[in-house]
Amino acid sequence: MTTGNQQTFAPVEKLEGSITVPGDKSISHRALFIAAIASGISKISNLLIANDTMSTAQCLRSLGTNIAVTGTDAVVTGNGISGFTEPSGILDAGNSGTTARIILGLLSTQDFFSVLTGDDSLRTRPMKRVAIPLTAMGSIIDGRDHANYLPVSVRGTRLKGIDYTMPAASAQVKTGLMLASLGAKGVMTIREPVATRDHTERMLAASGVDVKVSDTVVQLVCSQKPLPVTMTVPGDFSSAAFFIGAGIIAHSADILITKVGINPGRTGFIDIMRQMGGTVEITNMRFEAGEPVADIRVRPSNLKGTVIEDRRLIARAIDELPLVAVCAAFAQGTTLIKNAEELRVKETDRIKTVVDGLVKVGIKAREFRDGISIEGGTVRGGSVSSFGDHRIAMAFAVASVSSEREISIDNFSAVNISFPGFLPLFNTLRRA
Repeated sequence: MTTGNQQTFAPVEKLEGSITVPGDKSISHRALFIAAIASGISKISNLLIANDTMSTAQCLRSLGTNIAVTGTDAVVTGNGISGFTEPSGILDAGNSGTTARIILGLLSTQDFFSVLTGDDSLRTRPMKRVAIPLTAMGSIIDGRDHANYLPVSVRGTRLKGIDYTMPAASAQVKTGLMLASLGAKGVMTIREPVATRDHTERMLAASGVDVKVSDTVVQLVCSQKPLPVTMTVPGDFSSAAFFIGAGIIAHSADILITKVGINPGRTGFIDIMRQMGGTVEITNMRFEAGEPVADIRVRPSNLKGTVIEDRRLIARAIDELPLVAVCAAFAQGTTLIKNAEELRVKETDRIKTVVDGLVKVGIKAREFRDGISIEGGTVRGGSVSSFGDHRIAMAFAVASVSSEREISIDNFSAVNISFPGFLPLFNTLRRA
């Protein structure tokens, strides 16, 4: 039941059913951006309609791009990367770090002045990681703490490609730099510390851009012109992960999730669950618009604690680590998550907020600088804070499946940032 902005979840006897999750958030963002810089009409089906993706759409509209959305279908009329117009007001990325970091790359290619801001949470998240390489390419970016925090101002110029080694793994930064290179001259080389999700590389290739990828190095000749795209966005793995986790920790479950994107850069959560003893079956594999898609079946499993520290695996599961921590609460033994300092600079400090929630529901958990220790035990239930973080809210909703008592989560409407349909879909599986 709902009280104000608080949602209460009771434990259930069984989870059962077949579901399809909404379109992938990361791919939806990128589809809108690439369609906007192509010259012509792009058609996108199964676009995720959520606060974050609509922030991207609205920023692009403010730059003169025509985007018509009907249901989950979008028609985007792109005018090429040089076809944007100077915005009359301040661009607002809302809560979306993806919107902010990618659009900074596009704004840096424009011969006009713009200002970008976001909500209270986004204004605390670091932007210097993208501002530094864009400045090296020739952009003029200024803002709080030397452009580390929004709001920032951008005066774009004709950029030049550079050879840049990223100090931290970030698909958002990589994408911002790749799109900036399309309005630059020369050659752009990006070197990652570990390989991150490659949605942008796949989508640019599908739109006719020659992108060379070798392990952790991405290279492309600048000034290439993407062609309009027609694509169907696959189901969001990060959304599907909550139902995978719920099925694994449930007393009884048989869940089939259809049409899920299983890009290898995104499926670290499955690898971690299998490492802990979870059973996850992947079937009906195929490709759509260059992205691997499959159906996923999940049943209850007896989990065992483990150590999760490989940086490549952490990068492939970064958004699902709060959910990993919740699943670890039901495992036998202790689970240690290390090398995950990136969690500190998400929508919230997810190391701190996850530990806060676990302790409140009766689990022994400790935070470290770069991770969390979780001692598996009995999730007793209680009241937790989402801290306005969509992934924290959904992770503790999952915890309720096999808790002793109800779990109440405040500010549950934060799920609208990425998954507005989470609650009704979750309820279709619940059999009290």
